Amino acid sequence: MIKLKDILKEDVKIQVSSKDDGYIYNWKEEMKEGKFDPKNPTVVVSGLGSYSLTGLKDSVASQLSNLSKRLKGGSEMDVNNVYSLLVKNDSLLYKVKAIKDVQDELKTSVWKRRITIYKRR
Repeated sequence: MIKLKDILKEDVKIQVSSKDDGYIYNWKEEMKEGKFDPKNPTVVVSGLGSYSLTGLKDSVASQLSNLSKRLKGGSEMDVNNVYSLLVKNDSLLYKVKAIKDVQDELKTSVWKRRITIYKRR
C-alpha cells in the first residue's frame, strides 16, 4: 500500500489530539426532537465548523475533483497550487479524517444501540 507521505517524499503532519477530529454534534437534542438522521448526522470538524455528513463528503469530493482538474492542467502554477492546497493547507486532510472518525463512531456498539432505541420511539 502506497502512503501519501511516500508519494510526497515528506511527512504530512496532522496534529493528533485526545478528541477525534470529527464527532457527531448535538445528537441528544436532535434525538429528543425526533430530527436525528443516523445516516446523515451533523458532524463537527474540529477547527473548521459543522456539516451534515453528506455535505462534508460532497465538500471533500468537490475539493479533490478541483485538485484533479488543476493537476491535469499541468502548468507549474497549477501543480504548486495543488501542493499548497493539499499539503500546506491541511483542512482537506482534516475533513477526510473527520469523516472516518464519524463513520468509525457510528459502527460502535454504543452508537448501534442508541440508533436502535431512537428508531423504536
